[in-house]
Amino acid sequence: MYTERYINPFTDFGFKRMFGSENNKACLIDFLNSLFGEKDKIVDFIYANTEQLGILPGDRNAFFALYCTTQNHQRIIVEILNSIQKRFIDRAVYYSITPIQKAAQPGEWNYESPRVYMVAFLNFAMLDYAIKPNFKHTVKLIDEDTETVFYDKLVYYFLEMPKFIKDLDDLEDRKEYWLYIIKNINKLNDIPEKLNDDLFRSFFNLAEVSNLSREEYQAYEMSLKRMRDSQNIVNSAREEGREEGREEGIKKGREIGREEGRLERDIEIVKGGQKMGLSIEQIAALTNLSIENVKKLLEE
Repeated sequence: MYTERYINPFTDFGFKRMFGSENNKACLIDFLNSLFGEKDKIVDFIYANTEQLGILPGDRNAFFALYCTTQNHQRIIVEILNSIQKRFIDRAVYYSITPIQKAAQPGEWNYESPRVYMVAFLNFAMLDYAIKPNFKHTVKLIDEDTETVFYDKLVYYFLEMPKFIKDLDDLEDRKEYWLYIIKNINKLNDIPEKLNDDLFRSFFNLAEVSNLSREEYQAYEMSLKRMRDSQNIVNSAREEGREEGREEGIKKGREIGREEGRLERDIEIVKGGQKMGLSIEQIAALTNLSIENVKKLLEE
């Protein structure tokens, strides 16, 4: 039985209930405007069917998304990924350019394309940014020499949620208020006073477990199971790593003390991940090691 007061937004049910409801889309608009800024301010949008993006059936188990079209014909894709996916950036680019491809018109067409935003909540550290402290990455097509934007109609916001560690008293702006709520709502017992405005109250009300119907609650329980199964893959890799480390031990001559402890942990996880068939990139994400260091540990 689920005992928390508020549902988890990192489940497919929770994410779509909190942000995918027509009656509650003001919350998604407010969050997106806090992220995009005044220049790209959104007044309204309509929800579109994610099947228009060409999402494959198998992908729906790996991530879940919302697809919106604004009053200015901009396209916005908002998605959550709970575990590292092999070539997930390639997949993100593939789905983000689908709205541009669909803008092509039969007959004569002047190639005018919609502006497309992709906002991705990541429940893991990105491989190339794992050791960097910043949690938000805004990605555009730029001229490498001049560092100026070459094409401004395709914008990615990657949000590494494990790196967002601010306490309530340290929040600085509306964007951080939303990120705090999204990351922590299912751990809260009530609405913090600092976040107690009309829009946030409506969000918390929609997220309250007691407001779910029986059918909704059952759907939520199933989505929790899928999320936990996904997280269990990572936990199993760690456990396999510990077992592998106990069996093989640590070679003589390693640095002692804390350095030795960290190395042992890394070897355990690396070996366990290899045993489970994880790729080098996935193992690197688990350990926060570079791909080169993972390769060295696998050779030992």
